[in-house]
Amino acid sequence: MKPAVLFLIGILPCAIAGAADPAFERMTSADYAVLMRDSTHAYNRKDYAKAFPLMQRLACGGDKSSQFTLGGMYILGQGVGKDELEGYAWIKLAAEFSFTDYTSLAGKLTQALGDEQRAKGDARAEELHRQYGLVATGMSCHGEPRHGGYVIDSVICSPPTDGGQVRVRRCGGKP
Repeated sequence: MKPAVLFLIGILPCAIAGAADPAFERMTSADYAVLMRDSTHAYNRKDYAKAFPLMQRLACGGDKSSQFTLGGMYILGQGVGKDELEGYAWIKLAAEFSFTDYTSLAGKLTQALGDEQRAKGDARAEELHRQYGLVATGMSCHGEPRHGGYVIDSVICSPPTDGGQVRVRRCGGKP
């Protein structure tokens, strides 16, 4: 067989499996934008009971700003029981994308933890990374100026597209 045919035969099962992967949900780009908007609006209104599950869904999908916010919600007990190590792990995961706000807070939290707590938090962060990091989710992120100009002050992430829809990693399950 020709190399091109062998290549296509090799990737076809992967493409079919990826389309039906239960670890991901498919939705329209518009539905994803509504999910992003609703999570931000609920959080800004301090409706943490509504914001938490929306932020968690987006954080599992690989959105770095949602991971960062979710970490803060755990640390402060907003919409969820206070859990500083879980919050640390999510913030450390957000810092996978080297944005100053994320890396700075992750560094401060790392310094504030004792050795035993830090080891537990780092282990949890590694577990989250395997499930919800950039590679696991296929998310693509970049920095952007929110208010024009040249200062990068926000992170924009986009999920992978598949057949005109976006694929968003679900919470739970194995990586």
